Amino acid sequence: MKPLREWRTERLWSVRELAERAGVQHKTVIQLEYGRQRPTYATMRRIAEALGVPATEVEEFAATLGERGKGAA
Repeated sequence: MKPLREWRTERLWSVRELAERAGVQHKTVIQLEYGRQRPTYATMRRIAEALGVPATEVEEFAATLGERGKGAA
């Protein structure tokens, strides 16, 4: 599992490029990378698909999914 920024930089993508590929605003990517925003499921899905990885492999997304699972019990 790696942080979002690492997935993005491995592909040599700028924040804007990832945002465009995922169909989200670039400020959303910045806020996620700095931990200033909790992602929605739709945002997680879009970014993970753009990166070509499961959402559970992105640190910020896995943490959010884990927290949501705890509330369902």
